[in-house]
Amino acid sequence: MRKAHYNKLVFCISLIAFVVVNGHAQSRFQQFFIPSDTLNHKRVWLAGSFAFTTYSVFSIGLYNAWYKKAKQTSFHFFNDYGEWNNLDKVAHNYNSYIQSSNVYDGARWCGYSEKAAVLWGASVSLLFQSTIEVMDGFSSDYGFSWPDMACNLTGAGLFAGQQLLWHEQKFKLKLSAFPKKYPDGFITGDNGTRISYAQRAEDLYGNAYFSSFMKDYNAQTFWLSFNPGIFSKSINTFWPAYLDLSIGYGADNLFGGYKNNWESNGEHFTATQPRTHQYYLSLDIDLKKIRVKNNFLRTTLHILNIIKIPAPALEFNSPGNIKWHWLFF
Repeated sequence: MRKAHYNKLVFCISLIAFVVVNGHAQSRFQQFFIPSDTLNHKRVWLAGSFAFTTYSVFSIGLYNAWYKKAKQTSFHFFNDYGEWNNLDKVAHNYNSYIQSSNVYDGARWCGYSEKAAVLWGASVSLLFQSTIEVMDGFSSDYGFSWPDMACNLTGAGLFAGQQLLWHEQKFKLKLSAFPKKYPDGFITGDNGTRISYAQRAEDLYGNAYFSSFMKDYNAQTFWLSFNPGIFSKSINTFWPAYLDLSIGYGADNLFGGYKNNWESNGEHFTATQPRTHQYYLSLDIDLKKIRVKNNFLRTTLHILNIIKIPAPALEFNSPGNIKWHWLFF
């Protein structure tokens, strides 16, 4: 569902606020963001208030942005598997994984035990994601999506399972995005109206960089990053702990949910650019493995670790082409 984009927006706002608060705190309390050894009730109230406020703003904002003007129906289900080349499904994996990680870190900061923090992380993440699906279930334009919920559970489960099994994230989900340059030419409707590919993309996704990061599936790539040393101790002897391999998935020429044809003002349009699946192999930096003493810098690197570092990449796509990118964002 496209509401996953709003989820990213709320998440990014939370991260920005966290960095600002952290920077202010570091000037006064250098140890403020070090996790507590025992349960700190003041921190519990602070973190709980922040989570409640974020959830309230998220729910109210989401309702007003997407559902208020839409026709409400009885609760129903909707199978959107295959829409947007399933990039929205990967986005649900990513969102629930990152939210689980952030809430876990907050719980550990409060002094909760490892298992309790993992439970808090997965539970709060699924609360956020389920709220979206329940609202969808009452909207005539959408519906409760079991494929979306399955991906939400998978993302939260990926985080929780690794944390309980290894007490660390050996396999990390990340995101990269860069504004897409759309091809020249026009899409002609059956009544003769012409629109450019760039205009169609702008109608769907917006045209600012932040819109590319939040909304444009043609500009986004989702990654699974891991250190090859996890498979062999001998690799650890020469492979840096901070250097990861990364496998990416993206798409190109998505000008409609399922197909590149749509209707606007009673006129039918069909884009001739072929919808493409893209697979990547690249390198990445695990910013958590970079040792720094400054608490603020360590926290900042921890937050930025949700983004794939630009690096050379090898692309394999569904038309059967292989491309080399000297620097891929």
